[in-house]
Amino acid sequence: MKLGMELTARHPIQLNLGTFFETWLATAAGSARRSLGRDEYHLRITIGAGARLAGTGRTHLCQVDLEAAGLGRNGVRQALLTPLEFPEEGPVIWGIRTNRFLHLSDLVASAGGCMLREDRPPEEFALDDPRVRVECVSPGRYIVDVTGLLTD
Repeated sequence: MKLGMELTARHPIQLNLGTFFETWLATAAGSARRSLGRDEYHLRITIGAGARLAGTGRTHLCQVDLEAAGLGRNGVRQALLTPLEFPEEGPVIWGIRTNRFLHLSDLVASAGGCMLREDRPPEEFALDDPRVRVECVSPGRYIVDVTGLLTD
């Protein structure tokens, strides 16, 4: 299967110069090759509700306030799909590391997810969805078990 994950804003979110997100996919066998995504914000900017904050599989440097320039909506590029072996046993993990949401309650209240799969429409979900399990490993580091979304 090919899979991509996006972190989206649940409400307008202010990001500052130096805000970053790293996201990746992993299974019990380890991190999926080419799944690492890095999104860096090189300016102070507001990301509107529903817009992408981060995505797997590519790097995006945000250096222009598109809305202020009249060029469209602020947000990062779509995640790229990464080949991933769906394990018979063990979880499919979406890793998130950021300096914007240092506490789990802030992440869950402010952000949601969007799962991209080959030959399927994007599936948006809340991080407090009962099919998803989010664990804070340390401030700004999260492990999101999305296996429940893949088995539905």
